[in-house]
Amino acid sequence: MKKLIALMILIALCTVMTVLPASADQYRYSIQTRLIEDLATRSGPGTQFTGCGSYRMKGQTVTALSWAYDRGGVLWVEVEFSYGGAYRRAWTGAKRLSAGANQLTSLPYYEGDGYMGYCTVNTRVSPRFGPGMMYAPYGDRDFYNGQQVAVLTWRDSFYLVESQWNGEILHSWIPDWTLDF
Repeated sequence: MKKLIALMILIALCTVMTVLPASADQYRYSIQTRLIEDLATRSGPGTQFTGCGSYRMKGQTVTALSWAYDRGGVLWVEVEFSYGGAYRRAWTGAKRLSAGANQLTSLPYYEGDGYMGYCTVNTRVSPRFGPGMMYAPYGDRDFYNGQQVAVLTWRDSFYLVESQWNGEILHSWIPDWTLDF
């Protein structure tokens, strides 16, 4: 019986440890929280950022990574989740999460990304939801050779870039080799 319990604990620990991909290690503190409604996402903390998908995930668990208030005082949370076999990192309103504002604001505060400068894309590339190939591509928002993007930060051989998409701001990740400085 003790061996069975030990095995069950080991399986549970392995399951919890695989919730985040390796690139999420920079988050020293995260919260597992349940969705109290379906997940609607944006590429940044506010409605000025482009929508990046709605997911029928009510009742499922996501990992909350950081938080920010938008200009209107709405609390937004950066979440990471797996959907369709790939990871996604996006922002959602705190109202969709079971964790309360006190819990969520104990996460790292998102101060915005720095600005490294403008770069030119040197090939066609599909932007991703996070800094790594384990993150899903946006699919319908490719960048093309010669396109200018603002580079905000770098992590795990990927740059977080900012661009305009249908009149809204798109934050997405592309491999470092696809940019010319």
